[in-house]
Amino acid sequence: MLSSSRGTARQRKLSPMKKVVLIANRNKPQVVDALAAFEPWLNNHAQIVLQADTSDDAPIVAPNADLVLVLGGDGTLLAQARRVVDSGLPIVGVNFGKLGFLAEFSPDELRDAWPQIVADECPISQRVMLEATVLCDGDKPCFRGLAMNDCAITAGPPFRMIQLELAINPERWGGKGTRFGGDGVVIATPSGSTAYNLSAGGPIVAPDVEALVITPICPHSLSFRPIVASRADKLRLTLHESNPGTTLVLDGQESRTLAAGSQVEIRAYDKSLKLIRNPAMGYWKRLAHKLHWAAGPTRE
Repeated sequence: MLSSSRGTARQRKLSPMKKVVLIANRNKPQVVDALAAFEPWLNNHAQIVLQADTSDDAPIVAPNADLVLVLGGDGTLLAQARRVVDSGLPIVGVNFGKLGFLAEFSPDELRDAWPQIVADECPISQRVMLEATVLCDGDKPCFRGLAMNDCAITAGPPFRMIQLELAINPERWGGKGTRFGGDGVVIATPSGSTAYNLSAGGPIVAPDVEALVITPICPHSLSFRPIVASRADKLRLTLHESNPGTTLVLDGQESRTLAAGSQVEIRAYDKSLKLIRNPAMGYWKRLAHKLHWAAGPTRE
């Protein structure tokens, strides 16, 4: 065992420096301040091949890079996931925000875990991404976007109930689906199951599960319950009755107004996002720590 430990230590010591893409949310003062202290350490432990700012939404192209460091918070990581997923590079999320559920590492935790990251010993989670396509004037695509957490159709102002039709794999059923009324619907990935989906009453799904979660928002029905579909399933939502403010929202960040007659096709994106996990805390422990999952009543 002693010789094996020495061998592992020797391998880590001789591992080449990782080539890193650095993306920082410089709109956060705390990121700018922390970056001044963090960059000297990073420059001594990694080779930065590209620096990008979160204000730019251009796809990340860095064929010689090994990984992407995203400095910000969960919202920053969601936005950058759309830029990074096509590159195939794994993301390390460094939290400078509030919750830090998706961005799993604090700066100190990143320093502690860096030898494992360099040695490729940290677990990598393959996360389902969503692709949403809005069809206008028949089947003509007029909007396309990606989401890591969820695609939601919300009723919007003046907040009257809307009418939607949901078809799962419509090509198998002649395009016909189930019609329902309510305040909208959330289509979530397992990563996003703890976000809007959870608030709307949907289930928590382990992040590595290959699935899509369909959760209605305040449905005008006692029997429309959230369901979990396969990653391979294709969803089509047809808007029969809408409000002027009815909107498709991706990860709470990108949006497209929808008129009556619009159709939205949602499917799992062809590529999964690679997220490097914090080895110090597993998913369920982090769920209990960050979101107080299964917490009992307080005795104060």
